[in-house]
Amino acid sequence: MLAQPLVSGAVVGLMALGASALRTPREPRSLTPRVTLPSGSSGKGIQTRPVSSAVSSSDGSATGLANVNNGWYLTNITLGGSEFTVQLDTGSTDLVLYPDLPIKTSAVWNDYEINATYGTGWTAGPIAVAKLEFGGYTVESQAYLNGTSLSDWDKQYALPLGIVGIMGVALDSGLSWIHDELEQIYDTKTANEVGRSVLANVFDQHPTLDNFTVVYLGRSDDGEGSGSGYISVGEYYPEELEDYFDSIEAIKTFTPTDWTVPMDRLTVNGKSVALKSGVKGAPAGKAIADLDTGTGDAAVPKYVLDAMYGGISGAWYSDAFEAWIVPCLNDAPNITFNFGGMEYYIHPLDLTDVQDLRPDYNYTVCTSSFGELDFDQDELDLLLGDSFLRNVFTSFYYGDVDTKGNVVKSPSVKLLSASQGDEEDYADFLTRRRQNLASLPPEATKAQIQKAYPQTDSSSSDAAVSDAAVTSSSTDSSYQALLDKLDGFAPVIFGLLGGILVVLLGLLGVGIAMCIRRGRVVGAGRSVEYAPVRFKEAEGSYKDDENARYNQ
Repeated sequence: MLAQPLVSGAVVGLMALGASALRTPREPRSLTPRVTLPSGSSGKGIQTRPVSSAVSSSDGSATGLANVNNGWYLTNITLGGSEFTVQLDTGSTDLVLYPDLPIKTSAVWNDYEINATYGTGWTAGPIAVAKLEFGGYTVESQAYLNGTSLSDWDKQYALPLGIVGIMGVALDSGLSWIHDELEQIYDTKTANEVGRSVLANVFDQHPTLDNFTVVYLGRSDDGEGSGSGYISVGEYYPEELEDYFDSIEAIKTFTPTDWTVPMDRLTVNGKSVALKSGVKGAPAGKAIADLDTGTGDAAVPKYVLDAMYGGISGAWYSDAFEAWIVPCLNDAPNITFNFGGMEYYIHPLDLTDVQDLRPDYNYTVCTSSFGELDFDQDELDLLLGDSFLRNVFTSFYYGDVDTKGNVVKSPSVKLLSASQGDEEDYADFLTRRRQNLASLPPEATKAQIQKAYPQTDSSSSDAAVSDAAVTSSSTDSSYQALLDKLDGFAPVIFGLLGGILVVLLGLLGVGIAMCIRRGRVVGAGRSVEYAPVRFKEAEGSYKDDENARYNQ
């Protein structure tokens, strides 16, 4: 979950995934075998406290993640003697709580209140320190935001699920409200020591522990059941993952502050989508993607969104839903994201969401899970949340520092495909989607949706919009036909232009004569006051610096 300004989670929550018209087979490729995971909790319903302990390792450093509606991935922590359920967030750094149980603290800065503001919601309160237990590790003094006030959004959506906080597992060099406030109160050295994140403290107190994590997000049965996941700290779980990750090239983060990485390519049904970036210093032909477990779906530029869903037969863009509406059981497209020269296929279940419109309307509708990125794109081009991350095992490497805290090796990411193969995944999609739809109202037609949700849908929302983004030679012939047609009208056009020119010259002569006769200027000149607007200076690409501090 990124800090403000960010895409609205309320809007993203409505966005779902879609299927596509023709499944264009891709060229045969070798697929990484999927690693068999321990079975999570079975049955329907959500249990947020305690989180299932089915996922565990020999030393307890692999911790299970409960999945709530494919949009929240939760874990339990013990802070100051009480247990809390928090969301795991690779998009932020701080531990932020709105505690519903007492916490035994060792320090509280009551006179200094900070506000942690995210794309959806905020929590405000003082900084406090308490003993933390997480993932088999203990941190004697962990700084956290002790929330005393909370946004209405959190009260409406998070608290009813038993979610009372966010545990940031991003880089300490990123945005940290706690670190910044302590630096204002004391100095940088004190802030670096007291204001560390949870994982920074774990790595600092266990020097022999490799400073990386592996995150896997499970997938529920198309909105039903709970597909658990896990996070392992400093080890590979299951152990065979190590061999797979050893064969994968690490991708350096674009900046040292976020889990942003260059994206090489996007293909839709075998056709490449030309990528472009609004981020200063981004490699040519690539886009900068942020990997964020705190974002339930994903947000991409409009041209990417249209390329992904525009070719689906029967799909159309809805202004009311701010998403593509797609047939729930139409043939799904082959969509792959390419990072570090490797392809990552997106499971069809992660392309569309099923929306039950009851009680307002007795209809079901399927919408795109990927939504439009609707904020300034000067730091990232794509916000890849859970809709993408469910398709990979992700290893987050936090970089190496020397004894003085200087960076000696950059943070990086490794991605391992979780796909069993596109045909296998598509069969899985059909089975789960049919089971889900069987218990829901009938699927709404386009006319029924537009009647229920009046809107003005632009013609550019038709399926053909993707043709402009996807490389193709089909436009050459139509362009030539247009030129031939215009060529036939050339004599008429030039004749009309000649007549218009004669009339304009006559009017100009009359105007000059009138001005001379009146002997004065028609209007006095006016100077325009120009106030330059200061633009935000975009950060350049990150480079290793032996003298740069890891947590600054």
